[in-house]
Amino acid sequence: MFNYFWSRNASVGMAVLYIALGLPLVLFPAAVGTAFVWALAIGCAVYALPHLIRYLQGRKVGQSFGGDLFLTVLPLFFALFALFRPHVILSFLPFVLGALLLMDGVGKLPLMLAAIQDHAPGLAFCVISTLVPLIVGLVLIVNPFQAAQMVIMVFGIGLIVDGIGDLITALSARHS
Repeated sequence: MFNYFWSRNASVGMAVLYIALGLPLVLFPAAVGTAFVWALAIGCAVYALPHLIRYLQGRKVGQSFGGDLFLTVLPLFFALFALFRPHVILSFLPFVLGALLLMDGVGKLPLMLAAIQDHAPGLAFCVISTLVPLIVGLVLIVNPFQAAQMVIMVFGIGLIVDGIGDLITALSARHS
């Protein structure tokens, strides 16, 4: 198995890359989140540009399409909004996830209360599966931007741990 792992040419390089990519995610989650939203905004602006050109060319010859104008204005509006308010974009996704988790927890409350009354087997799992979504959902709704940063940090930690594990495996396979 180790020979297979080491035979992949880029295993050490990939491990180092994972660590290098993970460190900024852990150390600067807010900046990384903002940079991600800005990159998304730039991508939307780039997407809108050919539609604007096609709309203007069509308008010049009297054959403009409203769809091209729509596909120019909407992405440009999003791009401008994302450039100036990236924290709003970052906070939206955790907020939606928080609402879904909260609904899940609230939906399980009657089951949890019935399990407590009946001293049902697996009571602890029922309580945990109700309270965890409730608590996490509330945290995500109350402070979605911090939650977004936390998700970025956890992803960074995962990359670092994966990179360190791959590096150790590759180096130990190389020495054996």
